[in-house]
Amino acid sequence: MMHNLKNNNFRLDFLWSSHKEYISLKPLYNLAYNQKWDVRFKKVHKSFLRNFFTLGKLSKNIIISHDSPLKRVKKMGWSGKYIYIEHGLSPMKYYTYKYSFFHEADLLFYPGKAFERKMKAINLDFKNGLIGGYPKMDELFNMKINRLELCKKYNLNDKKPIILFAPSWGGKYSNNAGINNIKYFKDIENVIAIPHPADYLRGKKYNCVIPSKGENINQFIHLADIIISDVSSVLVEGSLLDKTIIQLLLDEYPGCFPHKDKRTEKAWISSQIINEECNMIKDSNHPFKIPYTHEDWILGHICKPENVHETIKRALNEKKKYAANRLYWGEECCYRFDGKICSNILAMINNFLENNEIKQLEMIA
Repeated sequence: MMHNLKNNNFRLDFLWSSHKEYISLKPLYNLAYNQKWDVRFKKVHKSFLRNFFTLGKLSKNIIISHDSPLKRVKKMGWSGKYIYIEHGLSPMKYYTYKYSFFHEADLLFYPGKAFERKMKAINLDFKNGLIGGYPKMDELFNMKINRLELCKKYNLNDKKPIILFAPSWGGKYSNNAGINNIKYFKDIENVIAIPHPADYLRGKKYNCVIPSKGENINQFIHLADIIISDVSSVLVEGSLLDKTIIQLLLDEYPGCFPHKDKRTEKAWISSQIINEECNMIKDSNHPFKIPYTHEDWILGHICKPENVHETIKRALNEKKKYAANRLYWGEECCYRFDGKICSNILAMINNFLENNEIKQLEMIA
């Protein structure tokens, strides 16, 4: 059945602190606002004093996409219920569900079933999770682009394959991670490089494309014929559009086992499990093993950065080789890529706030 939502009687604050959180939550906020919900969209700063003057009195119900805003408002004395929306589609990062705030969430949305399996492998008793998809993907589903205009704007040849290089973060931690691997693309034509938001400053040094505030990478995913990354969500996003995928094989991926966690807080997961995961990655030939599970996240051709040129040629000749992988991981990492993700999530949030019920709801057009 179609969910006809009445005006929500609860005030709801969407809180964010980084560009990644902004673009993850904004589509959901926009829909709630357009449906006349009592909502606000507020940035939570590092400065306690600045937040004191800019946030005002917060709602008892907040939505977050990272724990930074949660920590900051708690220091200000806030208490209430928080809903967590994941800020990406890559299940490869070890920090997803590693910390206590995930397990203490009043409502948590999994982007897809792969994330639910990851949580269940860690905490079988967690009951506050629902499968919702990723709000930003509604725009990807509905978007239409003008290829010729974009090619002209970014000096690309529309008659040749367009290559999007969009790595995960980590450039400031390693010269061999993140946007720093752009050095291997210098002799490859028709490349557009977009860094992770955490590497925007570093990306400017390489003359990369930096989306403006309110923009995201969706138009470039549509534009690209080949998408190259490491462990970024963009691999799933490209797979949803059946784009040819190349995964870069690195010695280590920041934010993935066995890379050392730079956060000092105690993990919800036992140190024994963490050590087992680290050793498993070190001792096995499974660089794309999803943490805490026995699944390999393979979406396309795999190569080391220095071999990307010849791999591009091979991938162009074998476009269908990993089609089944792309279909599978697209569905497993992003639930119901149908343009109605935000509507479905809002229906479940509404049910949670109105009836204090955590229930999987399905929208049927």
